[in-house]
Amino acid sequence: MKRFAAFDIDGTVFRSHLYYDVVRGMAAQQKLHPKLNDHILKLYKAWERREYKDSFEVFDEQTIVGIDKVLKDLDPRDYDKMLPELLEPMLDHTYLYTRNLIKELRAKGYFLIALSGSRIEEVNIFAPYHGFNDWVGQVYERSADGDRYTGKITKTYKDKHLILDGLVKKHGLSYKGSYGVGDTLGDASMLEMVENPIAFNPNEKLLNFARKQGWKIVVERKNVIYHLESKNGTYQLAKTNS
Repeated sequence: MKRFAAFDIDGTVFRSHLYYDVVRGMAAQQKLHPKLNDHILKLYKAWERREYKDSFEVFDEQTIVGIDKVLKDLDPRDYDKMLPELLEPMLDHTYLYTRNLIKELRAKGYFLIALSGSRIEEVNIFAPYHGFNDWVGQVYERSADGDRYTGKITKTYKDKHLILDGLVKKHGLSYKGSYGVGDTLGDASMLEMVENPIAFNPNEKLLNFARKQGWKIVVERKNVIYHLESKNGTYQLAKTNS
């Protein structure tokens, strides 16, 4: 049975967020929705400026909720048209640590899985470009002619352990020697499933959870990568790479 490695994408491999970068680009061109364009840009600016501690969480939640509410009013054809021009120039905006880990594990014969909360259309561009073998992303169901959204959404940013287990069974993979890499608490259930969990650039909630579990923590800052490992209940700097 083949070994595998499962990666979150946004903030873990990609240095930004596939879904939000496309949404923000559409909003900047007033192509998202009249009720959302300026509101989303304002929330994003607040996060850029770190105006308050939870500025990203507010941007994250209000963007998702706002789009869900008006989904049937959005024109998927605008999205399809703008997606390549907004995303393709950023495909190489990746973290050095995870990019090298992907390369290393691929060379060792690992089956590479991407579990993303971004939309499947975005993941369909990003994941094969970086050599993943299989991947999942959110599905915004469309009408038969593709001209509108039905309002039904298959979400993939939660219950990642269930999604991962389904892919493991689908491809006949083994948990022995498996890796998992994520950056937020939403990735914790996936990380709990693998033998080698790595909290990479974790947010506060995942950092606290990872420390309780004794997981490896890796932080990439500028051109330095810090490896932190738990020894006798205390985290120590294991090594640095530059």
